[in-house]
Amino acid sequence: MTRHLHHLTWSSILLALVWACTPTAAPTDSSTSSYEEEVRQKATAFFETFSQRKDWDKLLSFYRPDLQFHDISLHLELDSLWQFERFYNWPDTGFQKLSPEQEHLAIESLVVEDSTAVVRGHLNPFYYYGKLVDVDWGMEFTIWLYFDQDLKIKRQVDWFEYDPSVVESVLTRYKTQGVDKIPDWLDLSR
Repeated sequence: MTRHLHHLTWSSILLALVWACTPTAAPTDSSTSSYEEEVRQKATAFFETFSQRKDWDKLLSFYRPDLQFHDISLHLELDSLWQFERFYNWPDTGFQKLSPEQEHLAIESLVVEDSTAVVRGHLNPFYYYGKLVDVDWGMEFTIWLYFDQDLKIKRQVDWFEYDPSVVESVLTRYKTQGVDKIPDWLDLSR
């Protein structure tokens, strides 16, 4: 009897530990899930606009004026929409798609959690000032978008795989001017 009671006690303790350590499903909050769905829809619309690369004003309408923008590979941090406009500068970049209907971005995955959307994909070939950009290095990217309660992008973090010449120029800038220097080609004067 004592042995059986001892075994039953240990079994009960083990069962209690297993039960306590078993993850339970998070309570579903319809307001959170509907907000996430709104973020997903807004991020999808943003990337459709980005991929079409036709409507600059529409792309800018997704952002807040106090946007925080980071391009990790270029080591570039900007703190307003007007600075971002100067950096991305669609209207004057020499960019041209191979055909008008071509999508600029190939989206491979979109993940949304709460107010954050993360997209992974690659750029499709394009012309840049008449030169075809279609190289073996892949042109992959990951973009993190952080939305506010009004579904405006308050922060964007870009991880683009740039071609070797761009990476070399970044390293040269680091060596000669330090890591916090804005690239010479980017005019942020008002």
